[in-house]
Formats: sequence, C-alpha cells, structure tokens
Amino acid sequence: MRVLEKNTKAFTILELIVVLTIVGIVSAVAYPNFSSWNKERKVRSAVNKILSIVKNIQIQTQQGTFAYVQVKFTNTDKYLQVETKGMTMDTLASKINNGDDPWNQAFPDNVKSRCSLDEDYWDTDAADAGEIKNFVSKTNFSDITASMKANQEQADAVGGEEGDAVPVDMLGDDDGAGAQGDVGAVCFSRNGKFYEANAGLLSNSNKPYDFIYICRRVNEGEDCNVGYSDSDLDKELPPGTDDDGNTAEYLNAIKWSRFGNFAITKWSGSGWIE
Repeated sequence: MRVLEKNTKAFTILELIVVLTIVGIVSAVAYPNFSSWNKERKVRSAVNKILSIVKNIQIQTQQGTFAYVQVKFTNTDKYLQVETKGMTMDTLASKINNGDDPWNQAFPDNVKSRCSLDEDYWDTDAADAGEIKNFVSKTNFSDITASMKANQEQADAVGGEEGDAVPVDMLGDDDGAGAQGDVGAVCFSRNGKFYEANAGLLSNSNKPYDFIYICRRVNEGEDCNVGYSDSDLDKELPPGTDDDGNTAEYLNAIKWSRFGNFAITKWSGSGWIE
C-alpha cells in the first residue's frame, strides 16, 4: 500500500531574514513618531490634570466650602508639585474684621500676606482641619516641569536677578519674603472679590500672572526656560532658548483669571493655539 507523502511547508532561512529586515525597517521608521506621541501624551495628560486641580479648588469657593483658596506650585529638581489650600468663611471674616491683621495691610504688602506661603496660614493645614481636608490635594508630576519668575523685589532679597529661578531652599520664613521662581502661588475667592499671588506668579506690578508655563521635563533641575512680561500679564511670550539652543518640549500654558475662565494653550512653534 502506498503511503501518502505529507505536504509540509515552512519558511526558509532567507525568507525569515527578509521578513525580519522588513519588520526592523518599519519599526525604525515608526518608533520616533510613537516616542514623540507618547511624550506629548504624558505632558497633555499632566496639563489636563493640573487644570482640573485648579478648577476644582476654585469651584469650592463658589460652592461655599471655602471663602478663599490657594494653588501652590513648587518646581523641584525631580518633580512639579501642585498643592491646593483653603480658608473658611469664618476665618476670612475674622481677618477682614481685625484691623491689625496683615490681611488689611495697604497695597502692595497685602498681596503677599493674603496669598501667604506660610504653612500655618490656611485652615486646611491644621491637624484638626477635619472634613475640609478632603477638598484639597497635593500631587507630584515627575514627567513635567514649569517656569515661574522671581520679580525684582524677590530677586533682590536673595541677591539674584529679576527672572531668576532661585532655589527652593532659599525660601524665607516671613510669609515668603525673598521667595523665588521655583515656587509660585495664585489665590482665588468667590466671584473674584479677592485675587492675589505670591512668589514666582507675582509680577513686578504686584499683580498675579494669569498663567503658568508647563512643558516636558527633559533633565533634572531644568524648567521650561520661557519668559514672562509685565507689560502684558495675561499673554505668553514665545519660548526662550537656553545656551545650548534647546527650546521647551511640548510647551503649554495653563490660563486662569480672577473669575475663573480657565483654558489651556499650546505652543505650535510659531504661535499659541487653544
């Protein structure tokens, strides 16, 4: 009886080599695009989350949870920390009605005293703060960095120059006097009645900057290296370049106003787009 031969097919070594070569070429072409997309996705995700954090704490003033709130940005060598804090209506009322309270200092001293960087200033910093602590947060973002600006007064206090990002550990204990570009805070109240800033988000004219720059963290200790202008507080300038000619990667700006009006704008290489 004749045995049927099996019809067995397989790749030859040459065919395998050709297939692997094609796969390698396709991967080499596609990987840079995928890598760029993934980096941009991480920045975009972080920017959207920060925007949500800022919006959520500002909304608490409209809902009556707090009368006055702060968003504090701390840019360290390894991460950007975004922290929110709150003050109750009772505390704010007691400050307003106390003529000796720093809250009632004359402008511009009242700006920094109201949006204080003092850890004991905010009700949510207290150990017995209770349920109101559930409405504030502290989040670290390792994939991104930010740019803030030391104004001239702050720079003089630490022997630096205007626009410097002075190290975080040089932050003074006296309500942020001598504060710097690596820490910045903006404060909101209900219906925009009070709107102040401190440190790296406070301009030379003692008005809050209406935005903060966010970009990809390339190396430890770097910021986005982008300029601020006192002549136009609510618009961003084109990104700066460092000594090596490097520009900020995936640069965004998170914008706000005393009444909220939050938005994200992205640097396209030739202009800002929403």
